[in-house]
Amino acid sequence: MSLTSEYHGHGIRFHYPHGWQRTEESNEDAITVTVAEAGAFWSVTILNHRPPAMQVMAEALAAFQDEYEDLDEYEVQALLNGEEAVAYNLEFVALELINCVFLRIIEAGAHTLFVMAQVTDHERMDYESQFEAITASVCADDMEAS
Repeated sequence: MSLTSEYHGHGIRFHYPHGWQRTEESNEDAITVTVAEAGAFWSVTILNHRPPAMQVMAEALAAFQDEYEDLDEYEVQALLNGEEAVAYNLEFVALELINCVFLRIIEAGAHTLFVMAQVTDHERMDYESQFEAITASVCADDMEAS
């Protein structure tokens, strides 16, 4: 599936598959843009005040550890906005399904970008390459001006 739709706002842009539903949520500390199809989703959160990427990852991992007893964590290498990201892949069981989560974090301009994607294990082959393509398309060139 090609990435024929584009999001452009809040200092970032990315491409995603046509037909996926896009939503946006914001509060005073962050803006989250999510694209989803069926039960699979990919999201990018723009965190204001540029918290350190390692701190954001530690907090995200702690939240998953608190929620899921049998959490498997895998540190991986990944790029976001063309630079090396703090990156983990997670697996856990929920509702009798193995869930896969992909976390990618970088500091960009005056913000921190936090990408999270999730899919069940039986759909992973269908969506993982799409998540990687969406993540590879992220461009945060306008982060200073946003």
